[in-house]
Amino acid sequence: MAKTNPLVRNTILATTASHLRHLSPNTKEYQVSEHYHKSLVIQNLREALATPQELLGQDGAKALLMSAILLNMISFAISEHESEDPETSWVFSTKEDRVNWLALQTGLRSILQSLTVYIEDVVEFLGPIFLGGGKESWDFKNMQQDLTGIPQSWINIFQLQNSSMGEGCDPASTDYNDMYRLAIIQLSIIRKVECIRSNTFRCLQFLSKIPPSFRALLHHRDERALWLFGYWLGLMCRFKDVWWFRKRVVRDHKAIVLWLKRLHLEQLPGTKGDDWREMMLDLELAPTYRSL
Repeated sequence: MAKTNPLVRNTILATTASHLRHLSPNTKEYQVSEHYHKSLVIQNLREALATPQELLGQDGAKALLMSAILLNMISFAISEHESEDPETSWVFSTKEDRVNWLALQTGLRSILQSLTVYIEDVVEFLGPIFLGGGKESWDFKNMQQDLTGIPQSWINIFQLQNSSMGEGCDPASTDYNDMYRLAIIQLSIIRKVECIRSNTFRCLQFLSKIPPSFRALLHHRDERALWLFGYWLGLMCRFKDVWWFRKRVVRDHKAIVLWLKRLHLEQLPGTKGDDWREMMLDLELAPTYRSL
């Protein structure tokens, strides 16, 4: 594919340069190479996205989705200009574009939807590559909607009803309680996943399930959205040796903990304060969570 498709080739070269930069952070040549190939990837990606579906074909669909996933990896990584200090995280930033880095991650949903006609073949091809041998289907596809095993404090704060969502429920809906419900159930699955490298992309699928409305909540630092995203980051901290996201998840998890602590949510009156006290403890302990 790399030999015949410039999008795949440039994406692999950009990912390789990013990897080498992380191994040798003071080597300017790798930084230049990464930026150069990323610029080519963006150009190739725009061309692929503008190609009519019938002209894209099965091979084009495979190349498009694989390249999008790889590009998501290197855009998730902290750049050479970013600090690992939690206070420098987007969580504390006042810039209007502070969560733009997340737009590419969540845009994967739209790409998947646009490739519906090819998706079965594409998933069969990419599943074993990103999810490990023998895993030919994406997780979270047919999730159970009940709240079994979800802490009561989470159910209370996110105002979840202990009944199944309707068949026609849209995960991209702006009904925040429905949106939170899907994310909470995903987290309950992720925290049971064994933290080995082959499971990395199983847990990263959480990002592709985040609708634009959730990203907007993060931008406005909604405390529930921050807690939920921070808990996912904490769970991802359990993967110790993944070069392209380790620094990001550790820094941003710490930043969200700091931000929410300064809100003193546990001091809210009545049971709400008690629930937040439990949830803040859960958030802080997420990097050490072990499935029973």
